[in-house]
Amino acid sequence: MKKFFLVVLFFVVWIGFGTSWAACPKRERAAQMLAPLFGGEKPKVISVKSTPIKGLCEVVVEANGRKTPVYLDESGRYLVLGRIIDILARKDLTQERLTELNRLSPEKLKELKKLVAFSVGKGPEVFFITDPDCPHCKRAEKIIFPLAEQGKIKVNVIFMPLEALHPHAKEKAVAIICDKKGPKELMKGYQGTQCKEGEEKVKEALKILPRLGIRGTPTYIFPNGKIHAGVLEEKQIIEMVK
Repeated sequence: MKKFFLVVLFFVVWIGFGTSWAACPKRERAAQMLAPLFGGEKPKVISVKSTPIKGLCEVVVEANGRKTPVYLDESGRYLVLGRIIDILARKDLTQERLTELNRLSPEKLKELKKLVAFSVGKGPEVFFITDPDCPHCKRAEKIIFPLAEQGKIKVNVIFMPLEALHPHAKEKAVAIICDKKGPKELMKGYQGTQCKEGEEKVKEALKILPRLGIRGTPTYIFPNGKIHAGVLEEKQIIEMVK
């Protein structure tokens, strides 16, 4: 069956003249053409390959620890910003690619263990990155912690307090670590002891997580290394740990 694709375009940018390629441009050429959008400096281009859409090429660019696909035509003249949607399969191909590109290695998953504030439950391990005062996180907590209590998953909580938005979040995160509290206290906005151990663990998380491309909460990291930002429903979490 022939597949149909929808390219959701935000805008198309003219970025220079070029002759037509029979195939996608090489990495060096792609970096050169994208340079004007990066302050004149060539971005780090990881790969260039064709997409399911004839004449459209995927260029994977790495910046701030995160790999992102953008799209160039075969000539390298036009940059297309947006998502590719497979309508028949009802799949966001760009999102799938983003998830795959930023999957964490087993070694990286092991490194995350030292950032864990507390764990609850048993079963497949899910790292849950949260901010004690994040409203979206509160909704996510009401979904993920019952799954842990039912023994369907093991939740490893890592704190990433976003102080610019929630000025008291860091103190709450530190207190939960220092006083060895868990889900109930987190959900109630626990405030307690401040200690060096808690401060160091939160500080380390705030340093390491952005390097992995994680900048918001809630964020989930699954056993296969896949990262998902934003609230997931129960069914979605169970599907991801299968």
